[in-house]
Amino acid sequence: MTITYSLNVSEARLCGFAKLLLRWRGSIYKLLYREMIIFCTLYFTLSALYRHILNDDQKIVFESLAKYCEKFTDLIPLSFVLGFYVSIVVGRWWQQYLSVPWPDKAVMAIAAYVNGTDERGRVIRRTLARYLSLLSALTFQGVSTAVKKRFPTLDHMEEAGLMTKEERRVYDSIPVSHGKWWVPAQWFVALAVRARKEGRIKDDMLLKHLLQEMHEFRGCCGMLFSYDWISIPLVYTQVVTLAIYTYFLATVMGRQYLRSSGEDREIDLYIPVFTMLQFFFYMGWLKVAEQLINPFGEDDDDFELNWCLDRNLQVSFQIVDDMHQRHPRLVRDIYWDEAEPQLPYTKSSVNLRTQPHLGSAMTLDVDPEEAEFVPMETIMEEDHDDHKYTSPPTSPPVVEALGLGHLLLQPEPAGPHDWARAPPTSDNQTQTGLRRTGSRLLNLIMGNSSDNLPQTPKAKEGQPLVPHFVVRQPSNRRSSRTVSLAEGLDHRSDFATEERKSLLREDAVLRA
Repeated sequence: MTITYSLNVSEARLCGFAKLLLRWRGSIYKLLYREMIIFCTLYFTLSALYRHILNDDQKIVFESLAKYCEKFTDLIPLSFVLGFYVSIVVGRWWQQYLSVPWPDKAVMAIAAYVNGTDERGRVIRRTLARYLSLLSALTFQGVSTAVKKRFPTLDHMEEAGLMTKEERRVYDSIPVSHGKWWVPAQWFVALAVRARKEGRIKDDMLLKHLLQEMHEFRGCCGMLFSYDWISIPLVYTQVVTLAIYTYFLATVMGRQYLRSSGEDREIDLYIPVFTMLQFFFYMGWLKVAEQLINPFGEDDDDFELNWCLDRNLQVSFQIVDDMHQRHPRLVRDIYWDEAEPQLPYTKSSVNLRTQPHLGSAMTLDVDPEEAEFVPMETIMEEDHDDHKYTSPPTSPPVVEALGLGHLLLQPEPAGPHDWARAPPTSDNQTQTGLRRTGSRLLNLIMGNSSDNLPQTPKAKEGQPLVPHFVVRQPSNRRSSRTVSLAEGLDHRSDFATEERKSLLREDAVLRA
């Protein structure tokens, strides 16, 4: 049974946690008192042996052994090993709790989607809800000793009403060597599909959502089986346990009071208070891991799966049967005409009323002089050498194949035009090849090539691949030419050859 103390720590007050130390059930004293008695018995036995029985020579040997054991205790990284182990166990413990199945969402879907107020509809809804409870009961029976003691066999489940005689016969007839805890989930699916065929479920989407809720419930049951099957590696548990027990076995000998070292220990501690506290803390830390590593047992802080079965069955039947399509009569609420309703406070809670949070910076006061807008200065851009291209542009493969690459890389001759006499900038220096005759051919070939139009269907006869465009060339004769790509891809080579001859003639005129 889970020990709950949330109310006792609802407020931070004087000795809030200290009052919890007086509890016995679920406390560390209940878990540790046996080990503490054994530890104290061994310690006081060795102390009496050293003080009253051994002679002087034997005491020398005893003291040497005690000093050796005390040095040995410093070599065990107890906090490191135990801290990581308990952290893993606590995380696993919480994930196991999150895997406990709750049927509330699934049974609400059953009540909403499975229609029918007759006896047939009621039987279908109650049977679907009971299958979920049977699925969780079979799962808990396999992983929890407390549930196993309550339902040792299937006969007990049949007698308890979780399973009918017909269902028991079908369950026993399934020839599966593995666990059959999942069988009620399959019955749930079959019955839900049958209800859809009968028209009890109006739409396939509703059936899908209902099955999704069932699969989520079944997934939680499967996770519980997985946690029961796959434990924390045994070697890790053994290492931690050996570290704890060997440490305190060495402490029993190493923390003895020695007369030869009396100058270092002026007080003769017949009762080793701090050694006992150290044992209490570290061994209690280990006991925490022992109790949380399997929360499906019968310890004080283990999960109450028997209570879960009782609660889930009762709530499921109430939702799908007693509360099916029932709700209070619709009336106007008391805040019907109020735009901002305010819930009342009692005298004991009125001091807890707070104002809405509007933002931490909303109360900041800004000086009116500092709140005036100021004109923004224009930031001039500067050209730097690192902004310029250091290598000429690379010609496309089509241009290289036609042997026109030299047209793109030759410098632009000076001319009477304004654009030719412009001072060198990062713009006209990096685009020299694109401002002359070669740019016309480059734009033409790249626009006409199907390689530049990926995933584009080939042009059909009479249908242009792309719209018309105009290629303008700054030359001695200012002219513009409209080039149509509707001529078809089959005439590209002839068109490029004629264009090449025309460009070569223009280039010769410019050179002259």
